[in-house]
Amino acid sequence: MPYAFVLFLLPFFVSSCGYRIVGSGVLPFDSITIKPVRNNTYEPGLEEKMHIALAGEFINQGIEVKTAGGDFDMETTITTFALGAIGAVDEAVKEQQIIMYVDLKLTGNGKVTEYRKMSSPINITFQSTGTVSESVARKETAADKACREIAQEIVSRIIIDHAK
Repeated sequence: MPYAFVLFLLPFFVSSCGYRIVGSGVLPFDSITIKPVRNNTYEPGLEEKMHIALAGEFINQGIEVKTAGGDFDMETTITTFALGAIGAVDEAVKEQQIIMYVDLKLTGNGKVTEYRKMSSPINITFQSTGTVSESVARKETAADKACREIAQEIVSRIIIDHAK
């Protein structure tokens, strides 16, 4: 019986001391407008993949994505998309890495915040063996993953920087 009483009172003691869970602060915005993503690379279709990844990640975090009139506006530019050879056998590349950088500008509450060279925190690789169509399909899947990873990184950074 005394243990149940202590467990009952513990949250009150912790909250009365001013402690809170990191990241549990209230964000200064409930919605965001993601302007069309600019693709400054020669890789087609990245802008759509990045827009979908960003919208999905904001929605996952409980932030409404609006086509216009959001509390904050976000302008996103894909500045770099490159492939790097990771593994080769007899001068034939067998595995490649996606190198992708994104810049963004967040505007809201009379403040402009810029983030430069956002990238995936993990290496995104794919096998480039097999037929050309199989290799292209793997590259497209890896590009989707790179966009999702970068979107997670961007949204996490925004939440950390703007939590009250």
